[in-house]
Amino acid sequence: MCQYKTLTNLASFVPNGQLGQLFAQAKAYNKINIELAKLLPSTLKSLELCLIKDNTATLITHNQAIAFRAQKQLVILLELLTQIPALESVIHVEIKININK
Repeated sequence: MCQYKTLTNLASFVPNGQLGQLFAQAKAYNKINIELAKLLPSTLKSLELCLIKDNTATLITHNQAIAFRAQKQLVILLELLTQIPALESVIHVEIKININK
C-alpha cells in the first residue's frame, strides 16, 4: 500500500498537465484581480476578471446593479483594464452576473 505525504504548503505544489495549466491560470487571474481592484472605482469594486479569450475580458459580479452600472461604463472599464500589463491586448469587455452567490 502506498502512503501519501501530507501537503501542508500548497504554494509550492506544482501539478502537471491540464491541472497545472489551470493552477497557473488561476494564479495569473488572482494577480490581475488584485491590480484591477486598485483601479476600479468604489461603485464597481465587486467586479472580478473571470476569463480572457480572443482579446475579450469577461468580468463577473454577483450584484445586478453593479453589472448594470458596469455595462454603462464599458469604455472606462476597457481603459482601466488596458492599464494592467497582462491585459494590454484586450479590445472588448463583457459583464456577467454570477447568480450562484
